[in-house]
Amino acid sequence: MLQRVNTIDQWITEIIKDDPVRPEISIQDRINETSEIYALWNETELGAITCVSYTEGIPGSVEEMKCLTSPFMDTVIFYTIWSYTPGSGRRLIVKASEKIKEQYPSIKNVVTLSPKTEMAERFHLKNGAWRYRENIDTINYAYQLEQ
Repeated sequence: MLQRVNTIDQWITEIIKDDPVRPEISIQDRINETSEIYALWNETELGAITCVSYTEGIPGSVEEMKCLTSPFMDTVIFYTIWSYTPGSGRRLIVKASEKIKEQYPSIKNVVTLSPKTEMAERFHLKNGAWRYRENIDTINYAYQLEQ
């Protein structure tokens, strides 16, 4: 089951402490008018978490992502993801992308703001993304939006 998290409560405040990619991003920057969190549940246990931001354009850094957030969004940025059960990260990306496209028809781009690590590259390439752009500290991987 996919859960959209757009309110701050004790549970989500505790869960984001597990973020291995971007632990420095505050809860207020993760949940606001242009950012939210998605959780994937497997039966009764939490499978994976991802944080997304809605921007106008594709950012190359966390700072740029914050500057590009916009109500005129055309891009969803998956900027962090972590998994508690094998395979849940991939399922979460797919389900969240479908839900986002349904909810926000203006979205034309699904991209990541990934660290430059072999693990991130393997994850995204294995799951159907391609390298869109390499930035100073990050890589944008792009996913095909289903029409």
